Amino acid sequence: MSNFMNEDLVKANITYATLFKRLWPYARRHKLLLFSAIFAVAGTAIVARMIPFLVGYVIDHGIKGQNYQVFAMVAYGYLTLEILRACFSFLHVFLFQLFGNRMLFHLRDDLMSHVQRLPMQFFNKTPNGRIVTRLTNDVMSLGELFTEGVISVFTQFIVIVSVVVALSLISWKLTIISLLLAPVFIAASFYLSNKIREILREQKKKLSFINAFLAENLNGIKVVQLYNRVTRNRQKFAKLSDEYLETNMRSIKAYALMQPIMNLFNAVTISSALYFGGLLNSQNVIGIGALVAFLMNIQDFIPPLREILEKYQQFQNSLTSAERIFTLMDETPEAELSGVQLHENLKLRGQLEIKGLDFRYEEHLPLVLKKINLQISSGESIALIGRTGSGKSTFISLLQRFYDAPTETIFVDGHPLESIPREQIRHHVGVVQQDNFIFRGTISENIGLGDPKITPEQILYACQKTGYMDLLLRTGRNINSPVDERGSNLSVGERQLIAFARILAFNPDILILDEATANIDSESEHIIQEATREVTKGRTSIIIAHRLSTIEQCDRVVVLQQGEVMEVGTHEQLLAKKGLYHQFASVGLKTLIAEADEPVVP
Repeated sequence: MSNFMNEDLVKANITYATLFKRLWPYARRHKLLLFSAIFAVAGTAIVARMIPFLVGYVIDHGIKGQNYQVFAMVAYGYLTLEILRACFSFLHVFLFQLFGNRMLFHLRDDLMSHVQRLPMQFFNKTPNGRIVTRLTNDVMSLGELFTEGVISVFTQFIVIVSVVVALSLISWKLTIISLLLAPVFIAASFYLSNKIREILREQKKKLSFINAFLAENLNGIKVVQLYNRVTRNRQKFAKLSDEYLETNMRSIKAYALMQPIMNLFNAVTISSALYFGGLLNSQNVIGIGALVAFLMNIQDFIPPLREILEKYQQFQNSLTSAERIFTLMDETPEAELSGVQLHENLKLRGQLEIKGLDFRYEEHLPLVLKKINLQISSGESIALIGRTGSGKSTFISLLQRFYDAPTETIFVDGHPLESIPREQIRHHVGVVQQDNFIFRGTISENIGLGDPKITPEQILYACQKTGYMDLLLRTGRNINSPVDERGSNLSVGERQLIAFARILAFNPDILILDEATANIDSESEHIIQEATREVTKGRTSIIIAHRLSTIEQCDRVVVLQQGEVMEVGTHEQLLAKKGLYHQFASVGLKTLIAEADEPVVP
């Protein structure tokens, strides 16, 4: 099991200013929506403050002045204000939600695009569960900041400002007295909210551990069950869950303290307004209608403040999610050098030249490939053999630019490999691996991979040329038959045939077969061998194989040992030489090559 317990890549401590600065590029795409929503919020607040003035007016001029015509005028005015408030409320909620969801769409799209451009080293070091958490849970939490949080906080802040203005217009003295202790309570509340943020950050980290543990163990469920690791894994999961529960309980206690603080603040504020308001009324400083309007307004001061504090806690949650998202966004993508731009429809000759190639995965690690010098002609097929750990997989990973070789050590058609954009070189290099990834969907979708340039006719042709169509017809299926997740309803041979059909459909110029015939039964082997002959026609092919029947079909054989090229020649030449290749062939290639373990890629 991977030691992900010590891995938490979030080191930033993002502030609100940083958050909104990072999100502003997304917001400015919809500035009209944003300003329309702000206008609607201001309209809601202004209309809401006019209602207490109407009540105060009817008391002073209707009841005290016994002018009952005022009641009718105020009734119509009140109805008009409520209609306006309803319209403004709908508009600001709808517009903010629309604005927030559009921002979230662009953020999620950019994040997914960014993740797909990250180098292999990142995925080798980062558990899939952690990446999934950031792409799903964390993006959703950050989305709540706009679809719910920003709407409420901004609206309630405008409400508070409008309440304070309304109170000051009635009596600035009573306003100061009533809100004298407000800074103390607000500071205490925000201090407690910051404590909650720290707990939430830890909570997110522990949830990430749980997700990574689950993803790893579900992916390796066969190994878990085969080696009777069920009980041990359940104990590990119980420990992780217990730590997560303990963190949750701390957050619940912190949340529970917030409500009493706000209730006490509410009591002190209204009590002060009642006492000193009554005193000012007895001195004829403030009228009874104005005092009622004051009390109605000050009652509207606490609920928006409580709402802001509640959403502030949600902001804490969003900030911890933002830290994780932007840490992921700040991961350095695969670098590109300016150079050759290959036209999409350009055919490469497939001529490869390797000059003095030394490669290690990281500076502190030993060399995996040493002084590789090799020339591969256009259309030539090369068998690449060697013990496990000799550098075969590393070599083909460099050709696909999953890792960058030192500059000007690998050339394609005379161009340095690093000067060709990754997307373009991968368009011209096709790979069939020992275990090819199959997606949920249909056979046709797995061959064409959703590429609109790949027509159904091309897919059908690819199935026919590889012999896969005959197999489908024998089993009563077709190219639109369903495929389960990871191709669990397909045999190993079928998964290989789908990979070969992909090659023919995409028609690359350089082909890599990475042990494509390994673990195949004898019946499937014949079909795969025929498919191999078909896909290698007219293409430069590099074939990693452990079967002599496959190697004998290649033009030349390259023997690797401990990262060095030991022998190069045809099958017959190397047998006659009675060197390392002869040893492999004599004792059985598959047996001897599997003696060592492949070093773990950092």
